[in-house]
Amino acid sequence: MVETRLLITTHGRTDLLGRTLASLAECAFPPGFSGVTVIENGSQRGTESICRGVYGDLRVEFLRSDVTNKSLALNLVMQQISDETLVIFSDDDIRFTPGLLHAYYQAASTTPPGRFFGGPFGCDYEVEPPEWMKPYLPLSAVGWTSDPRTFDPRSNRFYGCNWAAFSGDIKRLGGFDPNFGPGSPTGATGQESNMQRRMFFSGMQSCYVPQAMVYLFVPQNRCSTDWTVQRARRNGMSRGVALRNYSVPRIALQHWSNSFRLLTSTAVKWVSSPVPSSRLHFHARCDQQKALGYFSGFRGESTDTQRRAA
Repeated sequence: MVETRLLITTHGRTDLLGRTLASLAECAFPPGFSGVTVIENGSQRGTESICRGVYGDLRVEFLRSDVTNKSLALNLVMQQISDETLVIFSDDDIRFTPGLLHAYYQAASTTPPGRFFGGPFGCDYEVEPPEWMKPYLPLSAVGWTSDPRTFDPRSNRFYGCNWAAFSGDIKRLGGFDPNFGPGSPTGATGQESNMQRRMFFSGMQSCYVPQAMVYLFVPQNRCSTDWTVQRARRNGMSRGVALRNYSVPRIALQHWSNSFRLLTSTAVKWVSSPVPSSRLHFHARCDQQKALGYFSGFRGESTDTQRRAA
């Protein structure tokens, strides 16, 4: 029997956390489900009182990490979970579907070792963004799914709000990298993508669990043009940080690609400057900031420097 546990990191979003725990309590609990751990990273924001609420038969454990760094908080929890436990990673702004826990349990019970798991997610919009903007929004604002018949276990990676791995595999790879994710000194996003990439390189494969569906709450301010441009820069930073230790030909190719993006997007932005509210101007800003973020991340600039540049 596979023991499973769900893990949520949070910081200052108690209203969303209560919604998330309430939806989790409506899930069917599989054999070996040991409950949920909620860890608050950074200053106290009332999370503990939310965790003390009554959520049916759901067992909620509360932990705190004094440092505002999501990766360090995840590593703290990992040290308290046995290597044989399947940890389901999620966020504080999620609505779970009732069969999610059973879907992960079944997948982990029927696949060989050396796997990690992930499922699709949709979006609960506060205000849905226009269609023309969606191609420039991150996956966290548009959702993701895959066809199980064509899913490639060698190349696909899962989003941080809905994936799972055995605790022992994460520990074996040194835990989550504090240079990625919210609170990181580099400003780079994607601590879960970095971990999954390292799993691939160590010989592990991904397993898609289509029945493990969740819905991510997307507030209106995360669908604005300014937020999208800032997110493009952070995504570029993540790519730059991740490529520091790659081979010289791979780095050269990325440098050329981002240099071309920077030159062309800057030219387009200049041409469209009389109409800064146009779609063309917005597209150019996204491409420009993604390229600038890449070079900042690759050079290892401090977060303060990156903020001034933005």
